[in-house]
Amino acid sequence: MKEKIDIIENRLKELIPKNSSYQKALFEAASYSLLSSGKRLRPLLVLATLEAFNKDINLALDPAISLELIHTYSLIHDDLPCMDDDDFRRGKPSLHKAYPEWLAVLTGDYLLTYAFEIITNAKNLDDTKKVKLIRALTKYSGGDGLIAGQVVDLSYEGKEIEFEKLKFMHLNKTAKLFMAAIEFGCIISDASDDITKKFVEFAENMGLAFQFFDDIADYDDEKSSDITKNKATAPAVLGIEKAKVFAIDLQKRALDILNALPYDTAILEEITSKIS
Repeated sequence: MKEKIDIIENRLKELIPKNSSYQKALFEAASYSLLSSGKRLRPLLVLATLEAFNKDINLALDPAISLELIHTYSLIHDDLPCMDDDDFRRGKPSLHKAYPEWLAVLTGDYLLTYAFEIITNAKNLDDTKKVKLIRALTKYSGGDGLIAGQVVDLSYEGKEIEFEKLKFMHLNKTAKLFMAAIEFGCIISDASDDITKKFVEFAENMGLAFQFFDDIADYDDEKSSDITKNKATAPAVLGIEKAKVFAIDLQKRALDILNALPYDTAILEEITSKIS
């Protein structure tokens, strides 16, 4: 798995422009956020799906990178004073603290649009697949995906929230990009609609489990912004013990789906087992 992460890191560095043009600060800010110590889970899931189908992972490398750009843009905007107002991200100052706030906004915008450019420029993929990838990315990251989750998150900060709305928030804000990653892998691997549906169902459960475990970890950290800002989290809604049971059940459900598939899903299983 480390080898794949290294491949992702190297390609990320290659794809961010390095020049002395008038917008040089934009590319520096993008590198500041992109090249920090992220887990690279989303691109890793794409490559792991290719391996499940015994396909060449290089076919999916650039589309996989596009998901990391989308994820990073969402974190940059999430940290802004008008949203979560977080001063730190991944152990260092958030982008709007390290650079002017206006540049942080524009850097997020740049990464969002550049993600689509990377897909359109991807080598060894025909236009039909590129259109399918773009359709999937807009579906999972737009108003019925990531952005929908952020709207609910900010709308219920400091307020009581029902469990179904919390689940909707986590599904859209977090799990949808996991689902996009797996669907990317299925599209590039020419998987059938039925098989793709099963893989995406796995990603939905895995993504929800990931966010529930993340909520639980933040609950144990008294300095977490989720605690200090009274954010809507699984422990706050269910209680810590019920939240743990629910997260473990989601993780098990995800692994059960993988185990029932007639493919080599060992890497996907390893990733899923490590999220708890």
